[in-house]
Amino acid sequence: MQVLILTLSFGLMSVLLVSQILNVHAVQMTSSLVPTTGHGEVDWSAIRFLTLKYPPNSPLAQEFNGKSETVRFTMQANEDGMPQLIQAFNDAMASQKSSPVRITNASLTYTGQLRGTEDELSLSYNVQLKPSFISGVTLSSENQTADVVDLDWRSINVADSITLSTPYGDIDVNHPIGLLQANHSSVADQLMNTEASSIMADPLFNFQDIGRPMDTWHFLFDPTGSQAGAAGSGFEEIGGARVVSIYSLGESSFREGTFQETEKQASATMDGTPITVESTSPPPSAQMIIAGFSKIQKTGDTEFAVVTQEAPAGTATATGGFPVQVLLVLGGMMGAVAVFVLVKTRK
Repeated sequence: MQVLILTLSFGLMSVLLVSQILNVHAVQMTSSLVPTTGHGEVDWSAIRFLTLKYPPNSPLAQEFNGKSETVRFTMQANEDGMPQLIQAFNDAMASQKSSPVRITNASLTYTGQLRGTEDELSLSYNVQLKPSFISGVTLSSENQTADVVDLDWRSINVADSITLSTPYGDIDVNHPIGLLQANHSSVADQLMNTEASSIMADPLFNFQDIGRPMDTWHFLFDPTGSQAGAAGSGFEEIGGARVVSIYSLGESSFREGTFQETEKQASATMDGTPITVESTSPPPSAQMIIAGFSKIQKTGDTEFAVVTQEAPAGTATATGGFPVQVLLVLGGMMGAVAVFVLVKTRK
């Protein structure tokens, strides 16, 4: 059995994060797929940064000025609420994408931070579902020479509330309002009765941006694993599986286009106090590694990869001028997303 394990080294981001960092609401994914077994591993990271602005000396200022709170916990697959969370992801893949891929095991780490000043409340979220082991990756095999791999599962939107029993009480981990419900339930109730409720109930587990067509992803075929190793990506082979196809989303270029951040804003009145709620998301970033040489094909809106153990003669190793440096930066990018909010809120 050939098994491929790729891990990413995130040390580079200590340098990259020195530059100015934007407020965010983001979706992130890294995945390793092994067509010969039909299994894989996916790490999801849902991140969001919200700003609630209010007048000084208002009731909200009295509630939050000087406050600094952190809600952090980790839940395992068998703990209260986690089976329902995993089922929600599986239902979304089945109903939205008609995908056979299913999560079989996962843990969740939730980090929410709150910081208040006399006229502004910052709320940041970092919700990681990993490692989530998946099955059903391989749709079929063609005469035992190629495997057909499903790719549509990556772009789901889990919209419903997902409430977990945590050390802080019951928390909705899929909506921004959940952080306020933990320690400021009266404010949360009032917010949900204003025009800002759409932002406060905007699902964190929305990975639709990762569904951008695969021709907007950079492609690198590494027949030996040497380029992945040279980039410091942590490439490791087990059972001799050293042939990999790497797809990366997030670097703007003439070929792939420009990925812009998304901003959302709502104005409202809460208990007579005018407020503004803002949400900003950076461009999506994701990485998908497939064991073997893969070629993307499309039927209608459905995308899949045909994977062989060897590349056809004359195959280009990269698209869009995919340099080794891209692996280095994208490897670090995944780590940056994981700590992004924590760095931002300490500025």
